[in-house]
Amino acid sequence: MKNFIKVFVIVIIAALTLLPLYSQERRVVLDNIKVNGKPLEKSDFDYLIFSRKDSITFFYHLEISDTTQRTPFIFKILIKNSKDSSFRVINFNHFSYKYLPEDHYYLRIEAFDPRNKWVAKPLELNFVVNDKLSSIYSELKSLRSSKAKNGKQGGETKTTESTFWGFEVKSVLAGFGVGFVLVLILSFIIFRNGKGNEKKKLKGEQSGVITLEKYKYEQVLLENSNLRAEISALRGQIDALNSRAEELRKQNIELKEKVEKLSSSKSELEELQQQKDELFALIIHDIKNPAALIKNLVELLRSYDLTATEQQEIIDDILVTSNRIVALSQEVSRILALESSLMSLNLEEGNINDVIREVVKANSPNAKNKNINVFVDLDENIEVFKFDRYKVYEVLDNLVSNAIKFTQKGGEVRVESSVEGDKVVIKVIDNGLGLSDEDLSRAFQRGARLSAKPTADEPTSGLGLWIVKRLVEAMKGKVWVKSVLGKGSTFAFSLPILKEVNVNFKQEKELESDSALNN
Repeated sequence: MKNFIKVFVIVIIAALTLLPLYSQERRVVLDNIKVNGKPLEKSDFDYLIFSRKDSITFFYHLEISDTTQRTPFIFKILIKNSKDSSFRVINFNHFSYKYLPEDHYYLRIEAFDPRNKWVAKPLELNFVVNDKLSSIYSELKSLRSSKAKNGKQGGETKTTESTFWGFEVKSVLAGFGVGFVLVLILSFIIFRNGKGNEKKKLKGEQSGVITLEKYKYEQVLLENSNLRAEISALRGQIDALNSRAEELRKQNIELKEKVEKLSSSKSELEELQQQKDELFALIIHDIKNPAALIKNLVELLRSYDLTATEQQEIIDDILVTSNRIVALSQEVSRILALESSLMSLNLEEGNINDVIREVVKANSPNAKNKNINVFVDLDENIEVFKFDRYKVYEVLDNLVSNAIKFTQKGGEVRVESSVEGDKVVIKVIDNGLGLSDEDLSRAFQRGARLSAKPTADEPTSGLGLWIVKRLVEAMKGKVWVKSVLGKGSTFAFSLPILKEVNVNFKQEKELESDSALNN
């Protein structure tokens, strides 16, 4: 009896030691295991043997006794063999392995809630991956299933009571049974103690695995940080190279533009030089003929006895021819002045309408000879301001005389003045021959001979409009032309209204002889 009590106490203690360390409210339960897509029998869960080529899928779920305590959770999977271990965190109720190397494996599936800090009782499995054992185990299962199909042969055999060494067989068997149960209980206790030690060892190993995994994770983070730094540095270098390439591209474009500009300037200078040579050849030709005429007239006066009337006519011809030579000489002087590096302006206060009236009056005889009416439409509200009176007079004289030259007899010329903002605008309008599109594009070029010809064969050198442009731009103004072929032209220029300026102001001569026209 005492022995029975001792055994009973030992069994109770063993049962208490087997109580789980986790709460019985939550635990991870194995649902099924599929090998190559086929589920295993429940009876096969005790001996899990797989081959390396098997695709193993574990199905499980979290079992909760009190459903009111259900909270979000995740699974942590730990797998370990004799050489390595790894864990991962997932939120699925299944996972798979394939091509595992041959070894003994320990699998642990744990559910936990990081926020509420509860951990469910884990699911623990042991299995083996071995091709030979898997083949033998498969054959055994096949034989077992074949034997089960054959069924049980024969019926129940009758037993007769017999004795063994003087004791009934039943009594002997009962004694052996009790002894066998006691041996099993003691073996279970010893096994439980060994398993507890194994659990402690496994817990230590798991802690080491976690520490190792944490170290590996930190190493990966460090390498990732270094890679990011290197990538950032490389991107900085790439940006710098792109910036430098863009600068070089811009410099290349600028150099190309400068080369093109220099080539264009060279061509323009060569063309201007050619125009200059042609112009002076023309002027020399125009001066040579009147000079020869004067010489002939003087010889006529010296060689023949002429009446007073004839002498007066010769003298008048000499005067007209001399005036023509003087005009050509003055034009050459103006060209030389306009081509000098500096052009002085003599700015004085005055009324620009007075200059307009003087120019119209000076050109009236030429207009009357062609029966052309000249009208003025002046804005009398233009206030007094500072301008170069001589240069404005020369500009207006060129424009008005040109309008009379290229207008048919009986035509009309109109001179207008107005104020637009801080500028004075002067327009000379005629209903003469007009200009073609080609003439408009080169109207202000030096020495340009336009297609239109003076209506009364008046002399022209092709320099008047070029001189107008140079003088207006020297006074900080702008000049433009609008024209319709056969209907007339409008030449106009604007000047800034200057109040306070330096009397010694000098405008540097521009090198370019051609500029875009303002329409």
